Amino acid sequence: MTFEQGAIGSKATGNAQNFDGAAGGSFITDEKVLNGEKAAKLTVTGGSTAFGEWGGIINFPEALGKGEEVWFSVNTFFPEGFDYDSSGEGWHLKFLRVHTSTTSGENRGYNDWYLNPEGSTIPHKYICECQQRWFDFGTRSEEIQRGQWESYEMYIKFDDVPQDEGGTALVRVWKNGKLLREITGAKTLYGPDDISSRAHLFTYWNGGAPKTQFMYVDDIIITNETPNFRDAFGNPYTTGDTGVSRPEPPELTVE
Repeated sequence: MTFEQGAIGSKATGNAQNFDGAAGGSFITDEKVLNGEKAAKLTVTGGSTAFGEWGGIINFPEALGKGEEVWFSVNTFFPEGFDYDSSGEGWHLKFLRVHTSTTSGENRGYNDWYLNPEGSTIPHKYICECQQRWFDFGTRSEEIQRGQWESYEMYIKFDDVPQDEGGTALVRVWKNGKLLREITGAKTLYGPDDISSRAHLFTYWNGGAPKTQFMYVDDIIITNETPNFRDAFGNPYTTGDTGVSRPEPPELTVE
């Protein structure tokens, strides 16, 4: 998703390079751009939990199931003064999210990367709502840095049995090309027949946004094709050395 299609100021929805839904406050912009000529400006209204406004949903062309995998990466620019804290509902902000369900569409919860309040000793956490077990990662230096482009990426291997228990469920998380944690104790599906058919960037502000504000995103990649890039440990990922200044990635699609 490069956001290159569409007129400046129009909603960042409606074509393959944009969000598929829940993106009423996301607009095509040229104010801050990582690559190309356009990016997306994401706005949120103060006091609102903002579903349908904040961020957006990306639908997969086909559902993924047990034994399959997905990479989800985004480049972000948070302006000076942006307040990403949340109040209530767990005191953390939903960030990268991969939804799971039964084949009939019954909600099974999300694989969720959360942002802890600014100044937390550990800035990030992950949970599969199918399991309700938290995994913390990152150091103070790896919290959001304002006024610059940064990259974030989450990899998920889908299974209802964690790798630590003999299954294959696995999660990896990176910031700016650095592997922050490999999570081997988490389920990523509730049951063996469950599926995943969409991803969310933000979409809900726990406790309500502290003020009306905006940030920018560019070059979102979601794929189940193994990327060509490798991190320092040999793990495949989409964001190259940093995810911010990188070679042009290969064409990656979900089959």
